[in-house]
Amino acid sequence: MQSRSRHTRSAPNSGFTALRRVRKALAVGALATALVATAAPSGFATTGSQVGIANNMYPAVKDMKGTIESLGSFTTFSANTASQVGGFWNKPAIDTSTMRGITSGSLRQQLKSAGPYTTCDPSSSNNCVNGPLHIDAFLSADETNVDAVIPTADGGTCTASGSVECNGALSSKHAVAIGHLAIYSCSGSWAGSTHGDDPSNAGSPPLAFGADANGSGNGKAQSPRCDASPISGGAPTTIAGVISWLATSGHRIAVADPASAPFGAASKQALIQNGFSWVTSGAGQNVFTGSACDSAGTACKVRLESGISQVRGAVTANAGGNTQLGLVAKSNIMHVSWTSSSLNGTTGNDPNTWADVDPSAYSAYGDIEQYGVALNGGNAGAEAAWENLFNTKWDNDTTIQSTLAAYGY
Repeated sequence: MQSRSRHTRSAPNSGFTALRRVRKALAVGALATALVATAAPSGFATTGSQVGIANNMYPAVKDMKGTIESLGSFTTFSANTASQVGGFWNKPAIDTSTMRGITSGSLRQQLKSAGPYTTCDPSSSNNCVNGPLHIDAFLSADETNVDAVIPTADGGTCTASGSVECNGALSSKHAVAIGHLAIYSCSGSWAGSTHGDDPSNAGSPPLAFGADANGSGNGKAQSPRCDASPISGGAPTTIAGVISWLATSGHRIAVADPASAPFGAASKQALIQNGFSWVTSGAGQNVFTGSACDSAGTACKVRLESGISQVRGAVTANAGGNTQLGLVAKSNIMHVSWTSSSLNGTTGNDPNTWADVDPSAYSAYGDIEQYGVALNGGNAGAEAAWENLFNTKWDNDTTIQSTLAAYGY
């Protein structure tokens, strides 16, 4: 059974009760009349700030940036048009935005004195142009990434080393969203070659990335098209149904690697909690990583992808010939901005077949929590503004909560 240590449940101002209370008051998927609220008058927007947002949450947060500006009395955020997977954070000539989608696991390298993937060396031509970037707040897909910038003395895991700063404020650490799982498969309407290319690029929101050693994705533009055929007789709509479906020879499911992805850990718990025997080595092994699953043939029941964004690609690209089901992040298939096929230029939910997973199916894991944290040492007043926003306003603002719901949180 999957287990985990969650010290934040006893942390001050965690907001879990309020978060759930507001969510229950909202119709899931209902979008507020105006997703982007009018920014506060300039006379009240006095705090400049930069914020980094994990790619999977970036589209939703960008849609409510006006509300954030108003609630936090921030100056107007400039947002890059789509989430990014890296590069150019410190090059204003290329990206002058102050609200940026970032690779969640690279937070420590996004901070002051470091570029996104390389040590910041002003004498080189890397990401140090015009000085290092300082982020005042970070919204992450994984609690461990937030803990990684909170000093160990405060209960985090960050120990100052080299150019990395332990500047996260524990008092600001807050559950900003709850992720949800969905059972995903191809529909007959979007199978074959008539509707454009698939799976996606790192669009907004990111779905499957380009081709890799694990066979996840083919680097084509974002589209709902499937190379796989729909499941005969219809896809299962519950985890119990998934377990029964997996019992048939040749049937397999794609999930994110539970060792590195919270959505993967919750997926693993859902399968185990409902009767699946998860065996990763030795006799009876039925869980394999990426392309090793293809080589294992019918012995492979669960194909582990490197992250949640790759799971949808494994299904739509028909990885290994028969990975017909996936446990995906609902935020990866709701309110998608399509960039190819007949849906090009529109925003809507993925038209393939998917069904919500009841959180009770992975109750021993608990909520798939996404966290925010304020960082000190940046723009004057920004840390206090973000801490106040997270701990006193975030859970109770209807625009924030309805926007998150519309994006699958």
